[in-house]
Amino acid sequence: MSRIKRLTILNYLTTAIICSIAITNVFAAEHVVNLVVGYKNVNYAGRTIRAIAINNQIPAPTLHFKEGDQVTINVYNHLNEETAIHWHGILVPWQMDGVLGVSQHGIQPGKMFKYHFKIMQSGTYWYHAHAGLQEQQGLYGAFIIDQLKATPYKYNKDYVVVLSDWSNTNPEQVLANLKKDGDYYSPRFPLQPSLAKFIHDYRKTNIAERQNLIDDYKIMQQMRMSIYDINDVAYDAFLLNGHSKCNPWTAPVKIGDVVRLRFIGAGAETIFHVKIPDTTMQMVHVEGNDVNPYEIKDFTVAPGETYDVLVKIKKDNPYIIYAESLDTVGAAYGTLTTHTQQFVNYNVITPFPEPLPVTREMMTNMMQGMNHGSAMHSMPMDNTMSNMHNMHMDMPTEPSIIGNKLLPYNEMTDDISTFGTKYQNLRAEIKTNNPDKPIAGVIQMELFGYMNHFIWMVNGLTEYQVKPIRLEPGKRYRIIFTNNSMMRHPMHIHGHWFILRNGHDSYDPLLHTIEVAPGSKVIVDVDTDASGQWFFHCHMAYHMTSGMARVFQYSTLIEITQDKAKPQDIVKNTKYYNRPIVRVDEARPIDHSLVRHPMGHHAGLWLSTYLDVGADPFHNAQRLTYKGLYGSDYNKLELFTDDAELNKGIVENADIDVFYWHLISQFWALKGGVNYFYRPATTPYWQPGIGIEGLMPYFIDTNIRTYYYGGSAKLDFELSRDTQITNNFFIRLGARSILASKTVTQSAIGSGLNQMRYIVRPYYRLMPGLNIFAEYEHEKDYGTFKNIQKIAGEQTIQNTVTFGLTVLF
Repeated sequence: MSRIKRLTILNYLTTAIICSIAITNVFAAEHVVNLVVGYKNVNYAGRTIRAIAINNQIPAPTLHFKEGDQVTINVYNHLNEETAIHWHGILVPWQMDGVLGVSQHGIQPGKMFKYHFKIMQSGTYWYHAHAGLQEQQGLYGAFIIDQLKATPYKYNKDYVVVLSDWSNTNPEQVLANLKKDGDYYSPRFPLQPSLAKFIHDYRKTNIAERQNLIDDYKIMQQMRMSIYDINDVAYDAFLLNGHSKCNPWTAPVKIGDVVRLRFIGAGAETIFHVKIPDTTMQMVHVEGNDVNPYEIKDFTVAPGETYDVLVKIKKDNPYIIYAESLDTVGAAYGTLTTHTQQFVNYNVITPFPEPLPVTREMMTNMMQGMNHGSAMHSMPMDNTMSNMHNMHMDMPTEPSIIGNKLLPYNEMTDDISTFGTKYQNLRAEIKTNNPDKPIAGVIQMELFGYMNHFIWMVNGLTEYQVKPIRLEPGKRYRIIFTNNSMMRHPMHIHGHWFILRNGHDSYDPLLHTIEVAPGSKVIVDVDTDASGQWFFHCHMAYHMTSGMARVFQYSTLIEITQDKAKPQDIVKNTKYYNRPIVRVDEARPIDHSLVRHPMGHHAGLWLSTYLDVGADPFHNAQRLTYKGLYGSDYNKLELFTDDAELNKGIVENADIDVFYWHLISQFWALKGGVNYFYRPATTPYWQPGIGIEGLMPYFIDTNIRTYYYGGSAKLDFELSRDTQITNNFFIRLGARSILASKTVTQSAIGSGLNQMRYIVRPYYRLMPGLNIFAEYEHEKDYGTFKNIQKIAGEQTIQNTVTFGLTVLF
């Protein structure tokens, strides 16, 4: 070969190598990002509070990559607690998914963890902490991936809009407060089903709507749950790109611009209702995937969701982004300004109409279910309300997972379809799946919670009560969500896509988070293209940490840990865009302890102390009621003294239960143990006792206890009901009866009816956990007990007026 030819070939090879390197740099660049997790002082709502930031930013820095990039993200933990970061919606090797207790152990203080993966998709995503409740404290940010080919829609400006919520109370304390009482934050909610609100709404509406309103309140009384149960926490501030309404976020635009706004739902519990007044938006991209564009005036963003809209700037006016919390507590603001120093009048924004009672939405969805041939199809129309009530009483325990085996598809009806969601008409822009792929198994997931005790469940069980759900690779599973609770649940799957079955077959949309509305039914398919084990949960942060979560575990991972199979290392594209196969079993050595016991959140120990103290200034009498519950969700130690009395310095009534307390259903608990009885007995004594406490329909509080001493069985029966007059003003009516089977004189027990007490207590909620009250009580003794009291020189009829306060801590 001549020297010239050799040089020519060498030049070609050199050029090819250079081009190859250039292409690699453009389409598959190596990126190294350093993220430092540390504390940051912020003042979003009138107080300086310690938050958690990344690189001293809230939201965290926007991570911007291209499809095909190799990414190394070094996370340095400068906290005094462990942390982990999850890449929400990104399909990565399971050990890079960043869930503490499932895919990794926490990054310890002062340590670094290296997340390394190849990006095989594009779209709008985000990242956030998956350790405790650190996300609520500010650890979240946008994750944007550009696709290699041009989008089918055109725009020339691109902004990220991160929506989040903020509480001045540490989130761990928020959770502890909710465990004391699921309605702990009710005093701060504008929407409450009071008598005054009912009268106001009834007067202003028409005859047909009046009947609906009566039905709403009737259902509420039967179900014992608020018809405005939209959120658990009344937040102190709502943020748009880290800005509160006192300092709104702004971004520059010009007339003629087409702006892409990437909305990210980073709220811990808030569903945002979004609009840009006097503008029609075009929805083009949902949760990382292009959809058939459609025009909207407003939309909602639940925690975990992302929505991309296009806005055409037509006028030389500010374009205000208004994001109101669905519970109407507050809003976040932002503005696209067409010139610098532009005046923006946020007061011109009209808030969204007040949302309808949740029961209305639930009824509508249930009716759709009947029309779609659901399991409720045979339910008589006039019995719908009673069935709604009953379905909350008898929740199943993992009906579709028997011994961790999935139900085969042929055991399920084919007459199923998604109904009651906001995604009904959502259609993918390109094909997403083969709808004819066979279903390997069905997983039914009924979403529910014991809201009074703040326990959230799937199929009647919390995460810490069940084992992982076993999946086989290369299969398709069908998940059927039904929501029998009054709240919305944005369910998020890690490492996979939900294929939402909404009637578009090959064009059914891909979603990583699906908001399941009350009374709705959602059908999704999941293709098991991954390996390892993955977290699955409600993206309401406090629901997740309280049990509404599961772990999916691949059978191959178990086989690898048992040396029955070799690890896989497969990362490749499929014919469906944004749906790579990522089966990397050992991105790092497998930790067998994580595989044996994967769990995102363990059972906790909770303390609840209720103290009711008051005094009667007219008779020099003081009263105290104390109730302390200490333990896990279902099993606690109860210390209880009911209406202890001090009259003119003399103890008239005092006893204390030391009981084991066990929750048996949403509204009822059994208890039993011993009681120390001090007065009115002449000699204190111990006695065994058992009881039941709970909430009957129509919000009737019930506390029944029975004791046995000296051959006499004593029954203490107490009922009360609180009627809500205004948002924070209530009137309690109550009655208490004490009976015994046999007289025991020295113990101040008389056979038959001993005593009746009747109370009327108006009270006002000053703030969460603190009430003031005035109480009138009429107390009357009967029979043998009355004679015992007379001999002891005690009054047998008393009327007292007590002023005091109650504290829950």
